[in-house]
Amino acid sequence: MKRIFALLLPLVFSAVTAAAQAPTAHTACGPWVVSMTEDAFTVVWISTERSIGWVETAPDDGTSFYAEERPAYYEDSFGRHVVSRLHRVRVEGLKPGTTYRYRIYQQGVDDSGVIPVLGRATGSDVYSREPYKVRTFDTAATECRFSVVNDIHGNDSVFKALTADVTKRNVDFMVFNGDMSSIMTSHEQIQRDYLARAVELFATEMPLVFVRGNHETRGVASSEFPNLYPTPSGEPYYMFRHGPAVFLVLDCGEDKPDSDIEYGGLAAFDAHREREAEWLRQAVQSDTFRSAAVRIVFLHVPPETDGWHGSREIMRLFVPILNEAGVDIMFSGHLHLYDYVERGERGNDFPVLVNSNEERLDVEVTPSRVAVDVVDTTGKVTHRHEVAVKRR
Repeated sequence: MKRIFALLLPLVFSAVTAAAQAPTAHTACGPWVVSMTEDAFTVVWISTERSIGWVETAPDDGTSFYAEERPAYYEDSFGRHVVSRLHRVRVEGLKPGTTYRYRIYQQGVDDSGVIPVLGRATGSDVYSREPYKVRTFDTAATECRFSVVNDIHGNDSVFKALTADVTKRNVDFMVFNGDMSSIMTSHEQIQRDYLARAVELFATEMPLVFVRGNHETRGVASSEFPNLYPTPSGEPYYMFRHGPAVFLVLDCGEDKPDSDIEYGGLAAFDAHREREAEWLRQAVQSDTFRSAAVRIVFLHVPPETDGWHGSREIMRLFVPILNEAGVDIMFSGHLHLYDYVERGERGNDFPVLVNSNEERLDVEVTPSRVAVDVVDTTGKVTHRHEVAVKRR
């Protein structure tokens, strides 16, 4: 027994010593909400130290968040709580069209020794301010509203001007339709470009739908894209429902051939788009897609027959499938200018609205129409479109 005690004593001493040195993590950026569905959503945030993170939820019933112990959701992997500065916590088992309150927690971890040691837990304030609130999507809703921005390229003044009043406009979700940064070099750079401002203005409570642009494929931190903005499918292309509409989020890849010198031999987007087209062919045959009254597509690079390689591949691979699927409208960006391609004008059986880099789209969807206002940085409506939904 004495020998066992002698062996354990250094470990105990080490754990006690580490406890005094265990890091205290705080929130560096976030939270922001992604992957919203009728019964789940994902909360993402960045901590100042490596830590475990979790989310607690409560109904929006007027009770104190401290009235009772609230359910806690962790990010787990292979039986362990994930230790990281970046946290991605999925909250599941929810009801459609229901508002929930939530808070985030993080607890710093020193796992350099045999026994991991946890520091002091910190969390978002639910005592002196209202908890964060989110509302799940609802396919039974008779309408939905969303806004779209794209090609911000880290221009904070333009981004702020376009999104400062978004919470006042009864919007269900916000779409980032690609190229929000010019390159992805680090979490800190992405925060500076737009993410910290989005969190400040709306992203803690308004779900984000992020459509990867060609510039999100560039830079040492481009591999972090699926971690910063996880999707229900685990791919940068996926489908979701809300109100009368089904939404296809498609991934454009790069805009030039894979062999272009700019990509340094790292590009493999031709094969990526081929696989995506196979997924798309199956997706548009699903009950989820076919049962929707309205069918909408988000795709950063618009299809063009006389454009660069990426847009020509999109025209070749995606447009024939979308034409057969009865799509009502596609929203794109990439060109840094406004354009509206009428149905049938370029081999497309649906209109394509290309948003500029200095305007916002405000969209209202009902079972019979899609109404779009194009709004500039001063709040002026520069263009207005109303698309009649195809009869099913």
